[in-house]
Amino acid sequence: MSGDALRDHLATFGLSEKEIEAYLAVLKAGTATTGEVSRAADVSQGYVYDIAAALADRGLVTIDETQSPTVLRARPPEDAIGALSTRVEELGETIDDLYEQPADGGPPVEVVHSRATVRKRARSALDVADHEALLVVPAPEIEHLRTALADAQERGVFVYLLAVAPLSADALDEEWGRIADVARTWDATAPVHVIADETRGLMGAHGVLSGRHGEEYALAFTQREIGSGFFGNVVANFWPMGEDRHVTEPDPLPATYDHLRTAATNAALHRAAGRDLLADVTVTGLDSSERTYERVPVVEVRQGLVGDPTNDFPMENSLVFETPDGRVSAGNTQGGIRPFYEGYGATAVTLYSG
Repeated sequence: MSGDALRDHLATFGLSEKEIEAYLAVLKAGTATTGEVSRAADVSQGYVYDIAAALADRGLVTIDETQSPTVLRARPPEDAIGALSTRVEELGETIDDLYEQPADGGPPVEVVHSRATVRKRARSALDVADHEALLVVPAPEIEHLRTALADAQERGVFVYLLAVAPLSADALDEEWGRIADVARTWDATAPVHVIADETRGLMGAHGVLSGRHGEEYALAFTQREIGSGFFGNVVANFWPMGEDRHVTEPDPLPATYDHLRTAATNAALHRAAGRDLLADVTVTGLDSSERTYERVPVVEVRQGLVGDPTNDFPMENSLVFETPDGRVSAGNTQGGIRPFYEGYGATAVTLYSG
């Protein structure tokens, strides 16, 4: 990189012309006295101290006043770059905090490079979740999402959490029940996923939220079809690999749901405890016809998110009811993919003990 190009880059970080010349003088020599810096920057000896303080505040140099005359030392390149990177991240956070989403909602897919922005997108998705959230995140990242996860649970959002490498003793001692309804761990560097209501969230490289951030990035999305695709990827390829760390107790009965997958998960937990179930259910067919049944037996639960899988394929989450019209299988109506396999989608389910 030419000297002029370096000057231009330093100027973008807010360094004045005199500060740039002073810094380059120290950088090239490794150390420089205040007199040498004064001559290089063409400023008075008194002003050199103001420049030196400004460069030290930016993390570019250190000031040694134990010597006479005072000596400025260039910080190692990795430290100087780290200091500048921190300023960029802080700037990114400030801009992100002030940013107002355009009235048209913005693009359905956005490429995000900043770790701070990825974290904010993850929290934002959790903050607006209504029904469920599915996450695959490095275990240390849970600390940054703890409040958003706890708040989501308080609102009744059902949280599925897969914590991946790097795992530690601390990670295994998390109070899982306060941040997730179902929590698993897997000692692998799986890609990051945060999916809320199969509608919004993000997917990115593991490194975007773990270790030293490099060229990794994430895709933030606000489109059902994309969310459903990422959801299917997680439940097919990553979720089954996890080891259970926490599984919530099922909701007390009777319990009413407008989200079939949450109903199916709770039904699976009740049946695993040996309980027979009845249901009031309203289903809508692919032809938009609607049927309502009262106190019909739940004869099958087809799912793979808790306990032993009972589904035929990863995305299958359905309840099968014994009705006067024969057996009716109902899937979820909330995601981007319609219940093509079951033929019906459940819009409301109330489970009772049988």
